[in-house]
Amino acid sequence: MTAMHPFPPIPFTDDERLGALAMLFRDTRRDSERHDIAREYAWTVHRLIQGGLWYEMPAPEDQLPDDWMPPAFFEYWLGRPSRP
Repeated sequence: MTAMHPFPPIPFTDDERLGALAMLFRDTRRDSERHDIAREYAWTVHRLIQGGLWYEMPAPEDQLPDDWMPPAFFEYWLGRPSRP
């Protein structure tokens, strides 16, 4: 059994956490682990949106591939649903 990558620790700010999760995602090849990371990324996006203080879109390197990004991210930043 292989050890799963731990998620970035809580002391990260939510903005920094997105970047750390995106980096972890890129370094991970197993789909099951990628799903876990994407779920944690979506939870962090939700926290940022609910906090009402998310003023800058994350840089591309701090994002997951588009098909892994949570729909709320696109709705928040682009003002439209991610899927037609």
